[in-house]
Amino acid sequence: MRYKTFAALPNTRLSVIGFGCWSLGGTSGWHDSDDQQSIAAVHKAIECGVTFFDTAPVYGFNGSETLLGKALKGRRGSVVLASKCGLLFDASHTIRRDLSYAAVRGDVEASLRRLQTDHLDLLQLHWPDHATPLEETARALRDLLAEGKIRAVGVSNFSLADTEAMQRLVPLSTYQGLYNLLEHNADSYHNIELEYRTEREILPYCLKNGMAFLPYSPLFQGILTGQFSAESTFAADDVRSANPNLAGATFARYIAVCEALKPIAAEAGVSLTHMALAWLCQQPAVGPVICGAQRPDQIADNAAAADVLLSAGTLKTIQEMLKRNAL
Repeated sequence: MRYKTFAALPNTRLSVIGFGCWSLGGTSGWHDSDDQQSIAAVHKAIECGVTFFDTAPVYGFNGSETLLGKALKGRRGSVVLASKCGLLFDASHTIRRDLSYAAVRGDVEASLRRLQTDHLDLLQLHWPDHATPLEETARALRDLLAEGKIRAVGVSNFSLADTEAMQRLVPLSTYQGLYNLLEHNADSYHNIELEYRTEREILPYCLKNGMAFLPYSPLFQGILTGQFSAESTFAADDVRSANPNLAGATFARYIAVCEALKPIAAEAGVSLTHMALAWLCQQPAVGPVICGAQRPDQIADNAAAADVLLSAGTLKTIQEMLKRNAL
């Protein structure tokens, strides 16, 4: 496993491959999630050298944090634990954005209980809440930092302007956003409009400010494993069935690009999965790549991508092929 350090996260050594915990907890919307397999996957990740674990209250509607807390019992000191705040939900699982002072503090206190820890190494603002002044959110963050309940702050899915504004109010260490081999400057995610463009705006900002960029959906929700065809469909209880990019003509186009990437990976002597993850890991601003996994073998395979170094020639060939396909 390779590791990186970032100026905005002093004294923190991050594995280049992280563990994304959206699928943990059974009710997260991922098909066939199994708690015992998920716990085994967390343990396998640590065994493979993964140090960064990313969760959120909304993942599994508290289920992900609860299960991760159980899995990390006795292992907490060996990991960098990141969660989020700002997406509140009711008994019917209706979600709303809320980054008010009370909501931020409430989220953190509840997360600490579920995760069975006294602090979060990183707290991220999950989505922007334009109804709450940034100053109010920042006041909650400063108080939590002073109390030692959080050690660092990051934002996720924020516009560049709001990121810059928040940075003036509280030091930011990370930015989490949508980024993978096929989606460089996406304008939406699951029908949610994105207020930022990753490659054009956010990566240069992170590089300039010593922040770690944490890419989510690094394998485009599994498409970059190369295991799907244009005829593939997703079960109704699979969250991917709600992604408009994973159906119809758009899906077929992405599958065609994956097919064109396969011979490049074969020439490099790696799997398509490893090439997609290594492509991310080799970018200087990119910190832990947020890889989801439901089984030990999946996270072990993801972790192995940390040791893949793509040549300059391979990177150039990938770039040329993507450009031909207007990606």
